[in-house]
Amino acid sequence: MAEWNSLFDETQRLAGEQFEAAWKLHVDRVHETLETGWRDHIARVVELRFNSLKEDLTAANEAYLAERVEQEVQTRLDGEWHSRLDEHKSQSLNDEFEQRVNEALEARLTERAAWEEEFLPMVDQAREEIRVETAEKTRDAARRELGLQLSQALRVFRRANDGVQWKEAFLDAVQPYCALTALFLVTKDRFSLEGVRGMSGELETGFDLEFEEAAAFYNSLESKDVVVAVRSDSEVSPYVMSLRPDATPGKCFIFPVLVQDTVAALLYLEPNEQPLEVGAVETLVTAAGLTLLGIRAARAVQASSLVNIASAINPVGIEGVPIDPFVQVPVPVGAMAVNGDGAPQVAVLPERSFNWDDLSQEQRELHMRAQRFARVQVAEMRLYKDDAVKSGRRDSNIYLRLKGEIDEARERYMSQFLDGQQHMRDYLHGELVETLAIDNPQLMGPDYPGPLVQH
Repeated sequence: MAEWNSLFDETQRLAGEQFEAAWKLHVDRVHETLETGWRDHIARVVELRFNSLKEDLTAANEAYLAERVEQEVQTRLDGEWHSRLDEHKSQSLNDEFEQRVNEALEARLTERAAWEEEFLPMVDQAREEIRVETAEKTRDAARRELGLQLSQALRVFRRANDGVQWKEAFLDAVQPYCALTALFLVTKDRFSLEGVRGMSGELETGFDLEFEEAAAFYNSLESKDVVVAVRSDSEVSPYVMSLRPDATPGKCFIFPVLVQDTVAALLYLEPNEQPLEVGAVETLVTAAGLTLLGIRAARAVQASSLVNIASAINPVGIEGVPIDPFVQVPVPVGAMAVNGDGAPQVAVLPERSFNWDDLSQEQRELHMRAQRFARVQVAEMRLYKDDAVKSGRRDSNIYLRLKGEIDEARERYMSQFLDGQQHMRDYLHGELVETLAIDNPQLMGPDYPGPLVQH
């Protein structure tokens, strides 16, 4: 055992020496390698490694570039293909759309031609019927509007009891139809301005226009007819021109206001931008003349109830009878007696015996209502039956031509004012003779029954 241990120890020692020798050899070789060839070794290693890395990178780069090139080529090819495809589709769609549009247009034109051939005459006929209907409705509306305006004006005229109310009502009624309205009272040798509507500035009161100053005014006075003139100093006078100094040159109209056969006033008008409604103005002028005649007749009745007939013909200075420039020469209510030569002669109708001062207020109001009733009834006949009045005057048969209207008025007058009224006179008969027969009872005709009151 000791020998075995000794052998083991020897062997261990020899092995250790061998291992040490081998290690030193290895260390020496390593040291020699490190001393002499480490740089070359490292260079080779680095070169090998970098060459491998370069090859890998080059291969990867080439693969990446090839892929990018392939993608770019594919993208461009796809874009070009899609562009050409879209262009082709668009062109195909445009061609198809245009073809369909042309086909539809041709079909529509064909349908329209057939429709026009079949229905266009019907459409034209319907359009013409609508146009005629619209024109008729427009005319009817205008006629109704004009009728309402005239009716309103006539109602205002009926309420006029003196020249001032008559003048205001007349100017207000005419003003809607024109730009300027001026009313002149006709006196012995001049025209007296009484009122204006639509003027610029203030009205000069008490202005008189002499006959020779305005040729157009004088022509209307002489002819008793409407005169159309050009606005100028010589035709209408510088003063009338000054009423609207900024107005452009144009036409003017002068209407004579006739009371029976006398021109009592002149109405001067300047149209606005719209054409003047001459017919409507003439109707208002006629109504104004009849109203003024009624006012004068009523004033004469009032005067005759206060004073004798001689004073009634010239009421200036009569107590209780106000002076009115438009009725300063009142016409007495009465019939016209006829001389042997057929010329009319003024004669007051015999009246029932009464004294105005002895009448009660209610009886006086009844007289005034009777006078207004007579004026209105006769004025309406004169206004709305003008042709019949003119024909009746010409043929001396006014009653025959207006028998229905006159009989109806007589019946109403009898029932409203004469039944049971011993103090009432026949104002209706006086109005009929004075207004319709121009104070000549023979013009009423042989069939006229005469006054209602038997005196």
